Amino acid sequence: MNIFHKITLTNLKKNKTRTIVTIIGIILSTAMFTAVTSSISSLHAFMKEYTIDTEGSWQGAAFRVTQSESKDFLSHDEIESSVSLKYIGYADLKDSANQYKPYLYICGVTDDITTLLPVHITKGRMPENDSELLLPEHLAYDGGIAYNLNDEITLDVGERVDEDGFVLDNNTSLLGNKSEKSKDGKVIPLETITNTEPKTYQVVGFYSRPSFESFHAPGYTALTLSSARTSYQDIYFCLYNSKDVSSFLEQHAPYSYTMNYDLLRLDGASMEDSLNRTVTSLAVILIAIIVLGSISLIYNAFSISISERTRQFGLLSSLGATRHQMIHSILFEAAFLCLIGIPLGIFFGLVGIGITFYFTGDTLAILYRSDTTLHLTLQPSVAGIVIAVTLAFITVLISAYLPARKSMKLSALEAIRQTSDINIRSKKVHTFPLTEKLFGFEGMLAAKNYKRSRSKYRATVISLFLSIVLFISASSFCAYLTRSAGSIYNGNGYELSCTIYSENNYDPDTLLTKIRALDGVDKASYGASFAACFTVAKEDCSKEFESFYSDYEQAYYSNTLPADDSYELTTLIYFVEDYLFEDYLKEIGENSSDYQNSDHPTGVLIDRLHVFNDKYYDINIFANPSSQDIVLSALDEDVKNTCTVTAGAFSDTIPFGVSAPSDYAKFIFPYSCKDALWQALSQNPDSTLGNSYYIKTDNHKQVQTDLNTLFDSENISADIYDYMDSIESERAIITVINIFSYGFITLISLIAAANVFNTISTNIILRKREFAMLKSIGLSPKGFRKMMQFECLLYGCKGLLYGLPVSIGITWLIYQAVCDGIDFGFFIPWYSFVIAIGSVFTVVAATMIYSMRKLSSENTMDALKNENL
Repeated sequence: MNIFHKITLTNLKKNKTRTIVTIIGIILSTAMFTAVTSSISSLHAFMKEYTIDTEGSWQGAAFRVTQSESKDFLSHDEIESSVSLKYIGYADLKDSANQYKPYLYICGVTDDITTLLPVHITKGRMPENDSELLLPEHLAYDGGIAYNLNDEITLDVGERVDEDGFVLDNNTSLLGNKSEKSKDGKVIPLETITNTEPKTYQVVGFYSRPSFESFHAPGYTALTLSSARTSYQDIYFCLYNSKDVSSFLEQHAPYSYTMNYDLLRLDGASMEDSLNRTVTSLAVILIAIIVLGSISLIYNAFSISISERTRQFGLLSSLGATRHQMIHSILFEAAFLCLIGIPLGIFFGLVGIGITFYFTGDTLAILYRSDTTLHLTLQPSVAGIVIAVTLAFITVLISAYLPARKSMKLSALEAIRQTSDINIRSKKVHTFPLTEKLFGFEGMLAAKNYKRSRSKYRATVISLFLSIVLFISASSFCAYLTRSAGSIYNGNGYELSCTIYSENNYDPDTLLTKIRALDGVDKASYGASFAACFTVAKEDCSKEFESFYSDYEQAYYSNTLPADDSYELTTLIYFVEDYLFEDYLKEIGENSSDYQNSDHPTGVLIDRLHVFNDKYYDINIFANPSSQDIVLSALDEDVKNTCTVTAGAFSDTIPFGVSAPSDYAKFIFPYSCKDALWQALSQNPDSTLGNSYYIKTDNHKQVQTDLNTLFDSENISADIYDYMDSIESERAIITVINIFSYGFITLISLIAAANVFNTISTNIILRKREFAMLKSIGLSPKGFRKMMQFECLLYGCKGLLYGLPVSIGITWLIYQAVCDGIDFGFFIPWYSFVIAIGSVFTVVAATMIYSMRKLSSENTMDALKNENL
C-alpha cells in the first residue's frame, strides 16, 4: 500500500459521516440494480414455468395433417422434437348440459405427449392401451356428465362432417348451434356424426381442462393411447431456433397452424413489436432513473470530498505528485468504497426482493390458475448479478472520476490558495433591493454568499434538482404502469353472469327473487342482449375513429368503409331492467320522460370503443354526438330486417349488467323494449331471446355452487361464467405493480434524501470558518437563523425552478414509451409534485437544523484557526 492509499484511508476515517453516506449511496444503488435484474430474471423464470405448465413447451402446431403430409412435415431437420394428437373421432353426448359442446372428442396420443403438451392428471393415470380413456374434468362441471374411475362406457365414435361432407375438427366451432336450415324443401342438419362404430373404453383417469382445447371447441377432449394410423392429426413441435417458427409454419404447414405466442414472447421470439418496444423503453427509462440517482448521490459525495482535499492535492502536487497518482488515489477511494458497498448492496437487494416475493408471490399467482403449484420465488441469474455489479461499479467510477478530473485541472498554487471556489463577477455581488426589504440584512447576506461562492451552492441546488426529478419521475413511471394495467383490464361491475337458454320455461322475476335470496349475493339483475348493425356517415365520425380504421380494408367485426363513405358498425344491444335504466339516466343527467314519449324506442349509445390494433386504443365513434335516429339492421346479411331507434344520449359510462367497453359499440335500452326490437331484427321473430343474470358478490365460488343447485332444482339449463377470475387478476396486477412501485419510489426517495443530506450537511460543515467570522463581527443567533432560513428557501426555490420543468419532460418521455403499447391521454401525477415540493423544504430544513446544531458546540476561535474550507 503506497503513501497515497494511506492518505486516502486516513481521510475516509476522519470524515466518517460523509464516508458512511457515500457507502449507503453505493449500497442503495447496487441494491436497486440487483433488485431490478433479479426481479426480471425471477419473473421471467416464473412466467416461463407457468406458460409451460399451462400451455406446454411446444412452439408451433400444424392442424389437420394427413398421414402422408406428416412424414414430409416431420422430416425437416429444423424440428427438434414433436408429439401428435391423432384424430380418432367424435361421440355424441346426448345428455350434455352445454348445448354448445355436445360431443366427446377422442384423440390418440403416445407416451411422450406430456413432454410438449400440458396434461395434468388430477385423478387416476394415463391410458396404457387404446381401450382406456382419460377424461377431462370439465366434462362433469361444464357438461353435467360425471363418470367414475374404472367405469366402462360404450360410445358410437365417428366423423364430424358438415352438410357438404367436409370433415370437421375440434378447432371448428359448432355450426349454427346444431340448428337446421331448409334446402330444396328438405330439412338438412348443418353437421352430423357419420361412419360411427361402437367402442368400449374404461375410464382410467381425469385431467384438467387442456389448453389445446379451445373454448369454442364443440367437443370435450378425451385421450387414449394409440399408435394406429388415423386420417388426420395435429402436430405440436419445437424447433432448434425458436425465431424460425413463424416462417417454418408459413412454408411447410399443409392446412392451418398456430404458435405458442406466450412462450415465444418469453423466449424473445415474439412478433409483437409494440409490446417489445414498450417493455424495452420502460426498462431503459427505469435503469436511467436509477443510474441518474446513483450518480447524483455518489458524484456529490466525491465532489465534496475532492473539494475538501483540493488544498491537500495542491500541496502534494507542489511536492512532486503527478496528476496520474492523484487521480489514482481518488479512484482507489472509489474502489475501496465499492469493496464495502457493492457486496452489501447485492445482499440487501436480494433480501429485499426475496421478502417482496415472499409476501407477493401468492398475490401474483392469482393472475394465473388458482390450482397451480407454481409460486413466484427469487431466482437471480448470474448474468443479472454481474450486470448489477458492473453497473454499480461503473456508476461509482464515473461519479469519482468526473470531479477528480475537474480538480486536477487546477495548478498547485490555485489549489493551495483555493481561489477557484470564490467567483466575484464584474457586477460584484449585487442583490435586489427587495431581498433586503423582505428578508432583512440576513437575507441579503445569504443572497450575497450564494453569488460569492456559486460552486458550493450549485452542488446543493443540483442535488435538490436531481432529487425532485428522481422522485417525480419514479412516481410518474409507477402511475403510468398502474394506468396501463387499468386500461387493459376493464371491470364489468359484476362477478357472475348466468345465461339462461331460451327454451327454458320460467318467470324471470321469480327466478331473480330466488337468486337474490342466496347467501352472499349483494346485488342481482337480469337483462338480455343481441348483436345488430348500424351505419354512420364518415362526416359524423371523430378524427380518432377515422384514423384508427384508416389502415383497415376489412376491420374488426364487419366494420368497413363502403363506397358511400359510411361506416357499417356492429353494436351490442343491451336490455336492462326498467328501474335500472331510469337510475342510469339520472346518473348521466338525462330526463327519463324523454325516453318514454318518443316515436321510436329510445336508448343510450355507448360509442366509446376499447380496441387493440398493435396497441390498445380508447376512441369515440361520433365527433359531435347528439340525439338522433339510427337505423338498426340484422347482423345476418341474408336477413333484411331493419328497425329505427333513437339515440337519446351518448355516454362513456355503463349501467349494472352491461359488459365493459370493447371493440363493439353498445346500445342500452329498458327491458320493456326487448320483445319489440328482437322481433323486428331477429331472423326468427317467433323465437324468444334468452335472459342473462348478473350478480355482484364477495363469495363468487360459493354463490356459483348455490346457483348450480338452484338451476338444477328449477330444471333450468344455464351457463354460469365467473368474471371474478379476471377481476382478481386485475386486482392482483394492480397490487403487484403498486408494491413494486412503492418499493422503487422508497429506494429512490432514500437516495434523493441521502443526496440532499450529504450535500447540505457537508457544505455547512465546510463553512465553519465563515460562520465563526460572522459570529465574531456581531451576527446574533437570531440573525444567523434568519440567514439560514433564507438559504433554505433559496435552495428549495432554485431546485424546484429547475426540477419541476425537467420532471414534466421526463414524464412526457415515460408517456411516449407507454403510449407505444396503450393509447391514452397524457397526464401528470400532480400529487407527486405536491409531495416533492413539501419534501424539498422539509428535508432541507431538517438537514439545516441538524448541521447547525452540530456546529453550535464549535468554539469560534478554533473554527477561525481552521484553514479548511
